[in-house]
Amino acid sequence: MITALIQDAFHLLQGEISPETGIILHLKEEDVWPAALLLSEYDMTAQRQARLLSIYIAINLALLRHQNCNQLEPGDVLTRKVLDGDYLYSLYVQLCLRFEEFDFLAHLAPVVKQIQIKRVEGQPEDERLIKGMEIFLRLEHHRNNTREAI
Repeated sequence: MITALIQDAFHLLQGEISPETGIILHLKEEDVWPAALLLSEYDMTAQRQARLLSIYIAINLALLRHQNCNQLEPGDVLTRKVLDGDYLYSLYVQLCLRFEEFDFLAHLAPVVKQIQIKRVEGQPEDERLIKGMEIFLRLEHHRNNTREAI
């Protein structure tokens, strides 16, 4: 089930990436496993799980593309990393809006910014992304349970 979710999310995301960018998803399944496992713990449709996971993957890929931008590389290699990362950041926002995941976007945007700031400060805290996703899911679950109780 987890493997199918990951494959669905990869397929969904690859279908959303403009072929003109030349961006290919280079994440390993193991890199996405914790987020997929986390999503599987919550009661939601398989479609929504794949959508949320595809958003998570887009952010994760953007972080990876920007990760080594401080190294000395030929100009076109560095430019490509920056542009790919920027494209993927904008894609995650577009996906949130298209999938009507407004609360997810509102919750994750500051988390992504905190990760970026920590990286600039030389203190990478990429685990904030999975923690932010977990907090979002817990809060949403709590809200939904509270509504049902009323």
